[in-house]
Amino acid sequence: MTVLQDCGFDDTAELYDLDPQEEVLLTGLLIMADWIASNTEYFPLIPVEELGSMEDYPARVDRAWEKLALPFPWEAQPGIADPQEFAVRFGFAPNAVQRAVLEAVDTAAEPGILILEAQMGVGKTEAALAAAEIMASRFGLGGVFFGLPTQATANGIFPRLLGWADTQTEETLPQAIKLAHGMAELNENYLRLQGRGVQLEEDAQEEHRVQVHQWFRGNKQVLLANFVIGTVDQLLLAALAQKHVMLRHLGLAGKVVIIDECHAYDTYMNCYLDRTLEWLGWYKVPVILLSATLPARRRTELVEAYQQKKAAPDAPWETSCGYPLLIWTNGAEVKQTAIPSDAPGQTVQLTTLTEPELPALLRRKLAEGGCAGVIVNTVKKAQKIAQLLRESLPDKEVQLFHAQFLMPDRAARENQLMARIGKGSAPECRNDLIVVGTQVMEQSLDIDLDVLVTELCPMDLLLQRIGRLHRHHRSRPAPLQQACCAVLDTGEDAFDAGSEAVYGQWLLWRTRKFLPRSIRLPEEISPLVQRVYGWEREAPGGAQGEEMRSIYERTQEKMKARAEAYLVPQPETHRLAQLNTLDDWMQNEGARSDPAARAAVRDGDPSVEVLVMQRRADGSIHFLPWQEGGFVIFDGNAHLGKARVVGRNESDESVGGVFCRAVAAQ
Repeated sequence: MTVLQDCGFDDTAELYDLDPQEEVLLTGLLIMADWIASNTEYFPLIPVEELGSMEDYPARVDRAWEKLALPFPWEAQPGIADPQEFAVRFGFAPNAVQRAVLEAVDTAAEPGILILEAQMGVGKTEAALAAAEIMASRFGLGGVFFGLPTQATANGIFPRLLGWADTQTEETLPQAIKLAHGMAELNENYLRLQGRGVQLEEDAQEEHRVQVHQWFRGNKQVLLANFVIGTVDQLLLAALAQKHVMLRHLGLAGKVVIIDECHAYDTYMNCYLDRTLEWLGWYKVPVILLSATLPARRRTELVEAYQQKKAAPDAPWETSCGYPLLIWTNGAEVKQTAIPSDAPGQTVQLTTLTEPELPALLRRKLAEGGCAGVIVNTVKKAQKIAQLLRESLPDKEVQLFHAQFLMPDRAARENQLMARIGKGSAPECRNDLIVVGTQVMEQSLDIDLDVLVTELCPMDLLLQRIGRLHRHHRSRPAPLQQACCAVLDTGEDAFDAGSEAVYGQWLLWRTRKFLPRSIRLPEEISPLVQRVYGWEREAPGGAQGEEMRSIYERTQEKMKARAEAYLVPQPETHRLAQLNTLDDWMQNEGARSDPAARAAVRDGDPSVEVLVMQRRADGSIHFLPWQEGGFVIFDGNAHLGKARVVGRNESDESVGGVFCRAVAAQ
């Protein structure tokens, strides 16, 4: 009874039943407390013969708490809704879209979900961060989670969010920041923040008020940091039946959640996103969703998931084609407003071409300089196109960018790409450059192309790619002053095999059918997306279309079935079916082990991490020349697979990875 009395209770009868959200969050808090208390760095083990009295333990706790030094919750300052304060924070006055977001959030009486659909490059990120400040100040929230579709997009936006986070804290009350994805430790900005990176001379005086707190670096503690920027996987794992999932719920419950490019996820991932939104709605966590190309049907699913109930049938917001469009909830009420844009529009000319015609087009377009982007749907196609252009256009520089480079190489290429064709890039860096890439170029990267070639893909993604074209105002060579996008297609009824494997026939066929000769941005973005995805209101077009549609729908149902096997229960279902306890949450066949969980929220083939090495002529095994200085791992006389590690620490028995076939020395 001592524990009960210490907590202010005299008897177990005084304890009250917890709601599901209270159960989950309390369990997460207990896990956190247990992990801290069992950490020998904070609570060193005491020899049995030196056990002290109970009076010694308060001082022991005080020392541990001081050493742990958890940051205080973020306290957002009111006033950002004022346009002048917005300008001070971000360096420019709010535009029409940003003002509409500020006004909507400033009038909301309780936390809810907000969906902003607006064109690429209009400043949705700044609008979301300002809205997060208002929500956090009004509802007493202590952090922000900002989720993006890929590691590349998270890396690209991290410096912007780091700069924003620096404005949110006083030097005496530093906040914890976390870059959360599998290769975060290779991000130079993040490494510098930890004091572990190579400090460049120009950064010698750079100081940040935010910190990388050691305790939040574990895979399951990441969401507990004040500011978390990472891949959306970190959020989706809150819906996965996995040990310690309650810790992720605890980290999200006190934050404002922002999800960028919310259209970018397939049916499988959307199952996890919807289930996460259901729980966030229960916790009354404000959620901000951003997209330039959101199908209306998906918009409705997102709102209904958060609200956990059906909205009024045929409500205007469900089918609205207004653009830019703002949807937000205030309690049970769903509101919408179409925002008159104050940004100048532009017309993009569209043409189609086949692969053999590509070199001639780029030679003509780049005759007076400028840069081009070629975005295709598979790595294999990107490699093929890059080789074709290098052979056909030897006077042009052809760079390749995709997700299958070794991570240090990919990070270096990404940094180079942003420097050469980013917002502040100089003409001499851009001229005669052709970047051939995959889908990693279409989302959230602030790159500015003079001319674009994109392989045929679903309309929403095609428009995202067009968002990299003439993204910023700058002087361009005469042949490139008119924005032009060429759509790479087969020239036949059949689709490219790789594209079909990625997207299926149905959406490719719909996009090809409704592809216009020109697009007026931003006015025609939403109508085009809704036309391609709103097929329930339109005959599919013959037996061929019916068959493609049927295959597409069967595929989506299979993806849903695979995802549902691993989902945590819905809040309401859990309460009714599990008698208001967490019993049996992890006792189903869908529960995931830690290694399996990290990949389970994406629908793909199982994978392993590999450490690529180089085997030299003498038989020795080395790091690649640009990694660790080519340091030797195995000497030349050792047998591969049984050799002793000869790294810096002679006590090590492995290199922490799986060897793939050693790369022959060049």
